[in-house]
Amino acid sequence: MNAQQIADGTWAHLWTPGGWGQTNTGLIVDDGAASMVIDTVWDTGRADAIASENRSLTRRSPVTDVVNTHSDGDHWWGNDTVPSDARIITSAASLHAMKEETPPSGVHLFASLGALAGRLPGPVGATGTYMDRVRGGATFPRTSPRLPNHTFDVTERIDVGTRAVQLRYLGPAHTAGDLIAHVPDVGVVFSGDLLFIGSTPILWHGPLSNWIDALDHLLALDAAVYVPGHGPLCGADEIRAVREYWTWVDDAGRRHFDAGVEYAYAARNMMQSRDFQPYQAWGSPERLVLTMSTLYRLWKGEPAAPPTLLRRARAFADAGALLRTMESR
Repeated sequence: MNAQQIADGTWAHLWTPGGWGQTNTGLIVDDGAASMVIDTVWDTGRADAIASENRSLTRRSPVTDVVNTHSDGDHWWGNDTVPSDARIITSAASLHAMKEETPPSGVHLFASLGALAGRLPGPVGATGTYMDRVRGGATFPRTSPRLPNHTFDVTERIDVGTRAVQLRYLGPAHTAGDLIAHVPDVGVVFSGDLLFIGSTPILWHGPLSNWIDALDHLLALDAAVYVPGHGPLCGADEIRAVREYWTWVDDAGRRHFDAGVEYAYAARNMMQSRDFQPYQAWGSPERLVLTMSTLYRLWKGEPAAPPTLLRRARAFADAGALLRTMESR
């Protein structure tokens, strides 16, 4: 594992291809002054390895701040590997969602049971197999990690030594609290999961219009390099492709909803359409059914649902069933 230097004093730890749990993280350094970590990963072995690499890059520049871009565990469950005196920052909405999340021990138990249940036929087996796929062999921390101890509502500038890092809350979208970290002196943006590159994005919270607006904001920054939450480094063309995907999902999904088609069948129909062809090579295309379940809830006028284990289990059952259908063709 090697940190990739993407600009002066700026590194990314990329975990390709960027599937479930394969989270990218970042490091911003003002040599001789201070450093900032962007996100931590949920797998304990990889989190320790990243922390070790970061220590070698920050010997003269202690880590003073850590940013968690949102509440999904694969972006903050490694918080115990950062220096104990570092300030951990996220949006106020993200911290609230983190407190609602199932702890690592609960997810571990569910995934372990899922690995056994995956041998069974029907919905139980589909759910179990998919939950085990989501875990992806990761070893989760035994206890709940450190929560952020500093929050902001919309924007905040953090000075890393003499370098300014502009944090901006652009959610709710993927989750309730999505934020980005813009490093203007080198033209780098850490986007969190507002960008999935080469893999299918997931709408857990919404509204979808907020996500599209967030992509427009990312494009307007005209950065030299964007570090997505999952997948390879990217530029404006890849962001536009994600925007086109969401525009298509919004339009095609709404037509199915208005026609009274159940959301799982809507997802299948959409994936079999010609319009899906530009996205069929993206990883985990079955995630569309997770998004459709969220959109149908919102289109019915219901509030966004918290990320409880029960809700995740139902979503993974839908995705697992769709994946089995795809693989049986």
